[in-house]
Amino acid sequence: MRTFVAVIIALIIFLGLAWWNTKYLLNTSKELAQEAENIRKSLVDESWDQVNAQVMQFRRLWGRRKKTWLLLVDHDDIDEIDRIIFKIDEMVKLKEKEQALSDIAELRFLFHDIADKEILDLANIL
Repeated sequence: MRTFVAVIIALIIFLGLAWWNTKYLLNTSKELAQEAENIRKSLVDESWDQVNAQVMQFRRLWGRRKKTWLLLVDHDDIDEIDRIIFKIDEMVKLKEKEQALSDIAELRFLFHDIADKEILDLANIL
């Protein structure tokens, strides 16, 4: 009987952590994608001072979220996000609008894709 109770408790803990993981990744990926979208809008308007400020704000936000994401997500995905953010920062400094827009689109896709891949779902298990 003790074994059964221990298994049930472990299962409840596992499912609770999986639920929290899913909720956290979905919320933060949505927040980060929205910030990237704000940068995209400013880029389209070519408001370069505003874009620079937004990129710096985005880097600070990502720095805070990255610490937890490192525990939950494959490190290769984190490295890819870091690489793209660095490229966006450089393209904005060079005022390369088209390349920056392309990188932002890729970044937004990555945030949504990573969150979708990490959801506890039968399709992700099989």
